[in-house]
Parts: sequence; C-alpha cells; structure tokens
Amino acid sequence: MCFSAEASFISSAILTAGGAATLKQVKQRNELPLAMIPFFFAFHQFIEGCLWLTHDYVSPPWLVSLLAHAFPLVAYSLWPTLVPYAVYRVETGPARKKLLVICRIIGIGVSIFFLFHILQGPVTAKFINQSIHYDFYFSPWVLSQWLYGFSIIVATLLSSHRIINLFGVGLVISYNVAKQLYLATYPSVFCFFAAILSLAIYLQIRYGARSRQLQHRPSASAPGTERETVALSGSRRQETEYRG
Repeated sequence: MCFSAEASFISSAILTAGGAATLKQVKQRNELPLAMIPFFFAFHQFIEGCLWLTHDYVSPPWLVSLLAHAFPLVAYSLWPTLVPYAVYRVETGPARKKLLVICRIIGIGVSIFFLFHILQGPVTAKFINQSIHYDFYFSPWVLSQWLYGFSIIVATLLSSHRIINLFGVGLVISYNVAKQLYLATYPSVFCFFAAILSLAIYLQIRYGARSRQLQHRPSASAPGTERETVALSGSRRQETEYRG
C-alpha cells in the first residue's frame, strides 16, 4: 500500500476484522471462497507493511527478496484464479456459470504465466513517492495485462448479484484512478483500493442471497383475497343460472 508501514498494517487489521465479520455471515459452503477474499487482502497488505519496515530499518537481503516476491505472487497469481472461482461458486444462473468458466480458464492461465515469470526473477521493490513499485520481467506485457483484467473484472460484471457487479465497477474506477495518479506504482495502489472495496463482500454474503430469493419468490396473495375471488366466482355462476 501507499504512504507507510503504519497505513498498511492498519488497513490489514481493518480487513481482518471485516473478513471475520463476513465469515460469520456465511450460510453455505459455496460462499466460503468469496468470504475469504478480505482475509487474503489483509495478508496482502500485511506483506507490504513488512516490506515498508525493511525500507525503514536495516534488514537481511533474503527477507527483502522474500517480501518483494510475495506481494506480486498474491497480486498476479492468486487473484486471477480466486476471484473468478469465488464468483462462479455463488452464481446460480446456468448461462452465466458457463461464461464464468471461460473467465476461470483464462484466470488460471494468467496465474501460471505470472507465477513462472515471478519465480524466474529477479523481482525488486523500489520505493517511489510513498508508494512501492515491483519490478520483474514478463512478456507480452499488453496481452497479459488485458487477460488479467478480463479474468477478474469481467467475472464480477457477469455475476447476477448486484453487489458483486458494483464491486467490479469499483475495480474499474480504482484501476483507472491509480494509473492516472500513480503511474509508476499503480499496481500497489490499485491493490489497496481493491482491498478496501472487498469489504463490500460482507454485504453480499449477508444480504445478497436473501435479496435473490425475494426476487424469485412468487408474490403471495393478500389475506382473504383468494376466498373473496372464489365467492365472487360462485355468485356469478348463480346469477347466470338464475337468468337462464
């Protein structure tokens, strides 16, 4: 995250608390992957907080290298696989699930691609304007970035759950803001924005399934309406017979 170690650790603590609250709302096993996302973001921010400490204090090179590898591993290899999978698990529409399978396949491919390049190394972390830039080689740059965005953002927009859709829209806005204002370090800044947005998952787990059930539940007749309809129908038959 930007700013400082303190800011990273505070955001990590908030996300941990939010993740715990979200996990308590889980009612079905298929909601678990989605509910765990704030926890992974908390861990992600904790890693960057520790990396900030290596910048402020003398640290062994192996620790700096470990932390410098860990952050992009989560950012580039975990999210493209986890997000489409989590959205897929809570989706109920057959057609949307088929489209989400495509996002999952692309996401897995992107994760493997970045995993290979990160492990190949070298990976370095540079501190620029109160933000961190992670430098490692990967090619083709443009295609891999587009596929990364496709696997995550398109998956959230394909969901039939409105809160997940809003999460995806927030990711698009956050990405563009981060790239416009923090070009050199936008992946780190974007991950911070995405981490904060992930707290909305609490609302999805608590209210999302319930609102979907209400939308698909047949409307119940008002009390007494059915009896009144039957009585009215019977009186009309009697009137018809009388006239006949």
